[in-house]
Amino acid sequence: MYNIPASFRKAKNFYLSLLEKSPRFLHWIISPSLILFGAFIVNGIIILLCGYNPFKAYVAAFLGSFGSPRAIGETLVKSTPYLMTGLSVAIAFRCGIWNIGAEGQFLLGALAATFFGTKVATLLPHTSWIAVPICLLLAIFAGGLWGVIPAILKVTRGVNEVISTIMLNYIAIHFVSLMIDGGPLQEASKTGPQSDPIVQWVTLPRLFDSHRVHPGIAIAVVLAIILAFVLFRTTLGYQIRAVGEGADAAKAAGFSVAYNTIRVFILSGALAALGGAIELMALTPRLTESFSPGYGYTAIAVALLAKLHPLLTIATALLFGALSKGAFAMEAEVGISKQVTWMMQAIILLFVIGFGSLSLFQKHNQTN
Repeated sequence: MYNIPASFRKAKNFYLSLLEKSPRFLHWIISPSLILFGAFIVNGIIILLCGYNPFKAYVAAFLGSFGSPRAIGETLVKSTPYLMTGLSVAIAFRCGIWNIGAEGQFLLGALAATFFGTKVATLLPHTSWIAVPICLLLAIFAGGLWGVIPAILKVTRGVNEVISTIMLNYIAIHFVSLMIDGGPLQEASKTGPQSDPIVQWVTLPRLFDSHRVHPGIAIAVVLAIILAFVLFRTTLGYQIRAVGEGADAAKAAGFSVAYNTIRVFILSGALAALGGAIELMALTPRLTESFSPGYGYTAIAVALLAKLHPLLTIATALLFGALSKGAFAMEAEVGISKQVTWMMQAIILLFVIGFGSLSLFQKHNQTN
């Protein structure tokens, strides 16, 4: 058995006692606040060691993310893929399914939108109100179908979904590369590993002429509200949460673990894929090998920081969107390199994982 350092035990005991003494509704505020406070303190030390002023860096990041209407718009734009993939991960984790495959599902949605927008849309009426919904539905279908694969493997063969979804991420990445680098979706000029732009009537319009804000942001927020209602106000949501809390107890209550696993995997894959399609149709009209900077992986931290609550996921996605936007401001205003900002985001991920471990300690203590 491993010996836990005394300092860690004290921190753990302080955290658990704080949760026990506080009203339950404050639990949703205490954990994320402590995570962010600790992460920003450590990041401030890192910035200082790198020879920069932490206060100036944080001020530049805040102003770069929220200092003007244009900055706020860009922050919302960057938050959208985090929100879609974060919802995908949150709904899966709520059911006790460790879906690490949001990255691959995100890419499959973008690939489906690319196929429709470059090959199929030209055969249909050139009107957005017909083409856009069909394109989004095709992406949802592709993501749901991709989600069925690990679901079937888990239900029929007992394959651990962490392993299967991680492997499917790599398959999706290389499949996208195959399609756009010498494959049927590569641009007609064959000058690089990318697709042709999707046709104009498949793109999502901008809500403001001077900003990149698009309807996909509203779609993501509405979906978060719907998911919150489904999870906490419907029989389906109760079954999902029951299976996530304990499969044996859910079986005893008459719920099918296999059925809930399959449908949650489909829903999770569909949400991530819809995020990929929105990103392509609204911002990047052509698919490239670097289309996703790792949205599906960061989504795990987005969901965990939100304590797997769809509405709180809106706030945590906004935070990561602000971090992404603020990184450019810190580089431009303070001179902090991208490598340092990536390290700062990694520190936040580590704090999310660390505090998640403390929550597991608490749950373990309550059950013993």
